[in-house]
Amino acid sequence: MIAVLLFAAAIQVPDTVPLTLDAALDRALARYPTVEAARARAEGAAADVGTARAAWLPRLSFDGSLNRFQEPMVVAPLHGFDPTNPPLFDRTLIQPQVSFAWTLFDLGRESRIRAQRALGRAADQAVSSTETRLMAQVVDAYLRVLATRDELTAQDQRLAALTAESQRTMQLLAQGKAARVDALRVDAEAKRARADRIASAAQVDIAEHQLGQLASEPFEAVHASPLVALALADTSLAADTTATGREPLVRQALSNSPDILELEQRVRAAGAGLAAARAAWLPQLRANGAYIDYGSGSWAFSPQWQVGVTLSYPIFTGGGRVSAIRRAAADDRAAGEQLRGARLSVEQGVDQGLAALREAHARVAALQSAVQQSEEVTRIERLSLEVGSGTETDYLDAEARLLSARAGLIQARHAEISARVELARMTGELSRGWLAQALEKMP
Repeated sequence: MIAVLLFAAAIQVPDTVPLTLDAALDRALARYPTVEAARARAEGAAADVGTARAAWLPRLSFDGSLNRFQEPMVVAPLHGFDPTNPPLFDRTLIQPQVSFAWTLFDLGRESRIRAQRALGRAADQAVSSTETRLMAQVVDAYLRVLATRDELTAQDQRLAALTAESQRTMQLLAQGKAARVDALRVDAEAKRARADRIASAAQVDIAEHQLGQLASEPFEAVHASPLVALALADTSLAADTTATGREPLVRQALSNSPDILELEQRVRAAGAGLAAARAAWLPQLRANGAYIDYGSGSWAFSPQWQVGVTLSYPIFTGGGRVSAIRRAAADDRAAGEQLRGARLSVEQGVDQGLAALREAHARVAALQSAVQQSEEVTRIERLSLEVGSGTETDYLDAEARLLSARAGLIQARHAEISARVELARMTGELSRGWLAQALEKMP
């Protein structure tokens, strides 16, 4: 019996282990598809850099062929005519060959390497951008679960208070000390509270599903795990951030935002691509050589070697060269405009982040006072109702205002955290270390 109880307790332990924000971030960053895709693209970009750099090295290859002819053919090269030594004829020609080629002069080669290096750095910045965006999403989802659960708890508290009031009113009605309309009013308010609780429970399920998807955790595991409440480590952080002004934050965002840094690298890549396209107007100089062995079906082989230099310059390409330059120039302009648009978006994001942070900070301060006042009003209305000097309507209104104030305070606190995190993402500050310093766990 004791063993069974111990086994049951061991099974229940994981359900009581809190799901911390750090754990959710670890799982999201390790498994979420957008991050994995960004990392794979970064690996591909790094491989492209290696491919481009390989153009500086000579190319060594082996080729072999075997051909069967209808009539005997010359199967060894002729370097002169000697009647005493006629050429070798055979229907089978065996030709193994080792050759090398090395481009000595190509101005577009270095430009292509620069372009691939810039694209590799852009892919690395894209990984950072994707990770920070995912981190902000996880924080937002985590806060949403906390908020909806807290609101559900507030709904339960209100429902419990209304249930107790309904029972008290029914007892007074049975004793003839209360009017039937009071009982009906309380009962209607309790039913409305139950309906509101059902809606709140549905919001909890939605939030838990979202967090589970981001953290690659089953919904059941998230639903069964308690979450650790979070708060800003320094409540004056929002005020300090807004007090610094807009311009320093905009400069910081333009200098450190992963989105901006990625697009800057893409602009460099586009510029290098344009230079590579223009280099097509210049000739290429290549050194080449080969070691060739000619053989026949009788296995009589005659080895030969050759070296040479090739100058290549396309005189007419049907407009392909001009079109390639036009396309590269268009890509260069598009990359520049994308960067300019991203900078404008960053400025707008900083403005929106500051506005959201100011609003949430002010709402927290106001709603803290509103909750305290609503609690006192509800307590007074409750006492007035019990001594017979108050009305059910006043008490129910006070309960509803208290619930609304509590829900608003919960949302404002979490909105302040979300706004601060989003602003940190815009300015390039967001990281695991920043979150550890900016947020603290509540008991």
